[in-house]
Amino acid sequence: MNLQTESILFIGHGEWSKKLSNIIVSSGSKLKPAVISARNFLSTETQVFPQGQVLEDFNFIWITTFPDIQLKILEKLQDINSRIILEKPIALTLEDIRQLQLIIPKVKSSVYLSQPWTFSKLWESASKQILRNHEDLEIDALRVGELQRERIFPSLDWLPHDLYLLASLTQSKELEKESLKLLSSRGSAKGIGLDYQVGKDLRVNLQAGKSDSRRAYWRISVADENLLGIDFDSKRIIKKGANGEITEEFDSDNPIMNMLENYRESDPEVNWELIFRLYSDAILATGGDR
Repeated sequence: MNLQTESILFIGHGEWSKKLSNIIVSSGSKLKPAVISARNFLSTETQVFPQGQVLEDFNFIWITTFPDIQLKILEKLQDINSRIILEKPIALTLEDIRQLQLIIPKVKSSVYLSQPWTFSKLWESASKQILRNHEDLEIDALRVGELQRERIFPSLDWLPHDLYLLASLTQSKELEKESLKLLSSRGSAKGIGLDYQVGKDLRVNLQAGKSDSRRAYWRISVADENLLGIDFDSKRIIKKGANGEITEEFDSDNPIMNMLENYRESDPEVNWELIFRLYSDAILATGGDR
């Protein structure tokens, strides 16, 4: 399929869909974005798209709205053959997860997650370094910021980025046969902490939520000695070298375009069982569905 003829539809007329459209256009891609509001999409039988397009013309459909509305849209799209991307978070309650478990198998399209960091060059390098020496490692992940959207807890809004990266690690060749165990959890609307053990040797502590300043990094250590730091905002990896710190920079990295290209070329399979389990841990930690 020729990328020059492809187009992407964003269902959800908010700031995020506008930002994504701008990223695609400024990248020089021939992928053409179009946007429709979720309300208009759900309220009319016949949608009107730019240049007389119909749903079947779009190679990607990215649903960029609240989880409960995403469910309704996904159900309406189940007979379309395309590539559908679900914005994070995909669920705020266990009932949302149960509904997704029922709907996704019925959808003819490939259904993916909005997880650009998983496909970044930054993560490609960092994950290789983590997995090369994963025994006895401890990972502390922090992702916080000022964002607080209506109807979504900040804890569940910020956390999915790192849930997806954790899923990526556990599905790697080096760890694919290892077990994933939740050791402890704590959470509220504003903040969450999940502590996992992967196999016998790897510990991963995830923290996310609301803060007065934005921070997004992973600290990888052995016996409290820092080996590697991943700064997602500055797109840098800082690692310990024989003669001091070594910095890898990924200024030109475009995770959004990397993700779309991967979905277009590789059609990767989502481990929904793992994703639903991680989301369930997070929802329960924040006091949901108890």
